[in-house]
Amino acid sequence: MSVALNCKSLEAGEDSVNLMAYDGRSKYGCRSQMSVWIGAAGVCLGLLLLILILGVVAHNSGAISHWDVKCENLIYSLTVDRDNLRNELDQLKIQSSNLTRDMEVLQSQYNTMAASRDKLQEEVIRLNETLRTRSKDSNRTGQPCIQGWKTFGNKCYYFSPSGVTKTWEASRKDCKERGADLVIITTQEELLFVSKMYAVTWIGLTDREQENTWKWVDGTDLVGEFWQAGEPNNSDGDEDCAEVSRSAKKFNDVPCSRRFSWACEA
Repeated sequence: MSVALNCKSLEAGEDSVNLMAYDGRSKYGCRSQMSVWIGAAGVCLGLLLLILILGVVAHNSGAISHWDVKCENLIYSLTVDRDNLRNELDQLKIQSSNLTRDMEVLQSQYNTMAASRDKLQEEVIRLNETLRTRSKDSNRTGQPCIQGWKTFGNKCYYFSPSGVTKTWEASRKDCKERGADLVIITTQEELLFVSKMYAVTWIGLTDREQENTWKWVDGTDLVGEFWQAGEPNNSDGDEDCAEVSRSAKKFNDVPCSRRFSWACEA
């Protein structure tokens, strides 16, 4: 009985050993397969990660390349604009230089013409003065005045064209340009001669320098009774110039800004 039990025990032991050996093989076999799968998975993950990295790098490289192209285009465009602006600036400088040169030429021409004008004006004044002197001398010797002038006594007179009127100052300026001045009346006969030409005529009498002190254009004082009754009265407050009328045949004070015919005396 004991032997039998031992055999059973042995057999049982052998079975146990065999089972344990089988279980051991099964356990280690599973571990080996798991290791293979894990390794494969790691390789796959590594490949996926590598592919992802390469994709990101490729994408970034494409984006960088795209921005490089845009930057190059922008730089090229800015360079062209800069060159165009430089060309325009150079053209403007050339035009400015040309305009400056033209302006200098025109200024020089203007100065030359102005100098010529001044000389001509001086010559006109000199000639008029000469004519005035000759007229006086000719009249004193009984010779007639220059053409367009009228003779009375020992003087020559110029009367403005019919229908033409000027202010007192403008009338005097016209007389001066003719080498004469507004008429100075010293006698009744001369007053009648001057007043009969036009309805109203400017004469060379004024009190603009000092109110109520009437002086002729040559600076001499008024002598004699030539005023109309009640004149001069300065009724407008600025009646500083004198005129004679055909109807009154006397002096009357009026504003110098009025426009009348005029008489010059040489």
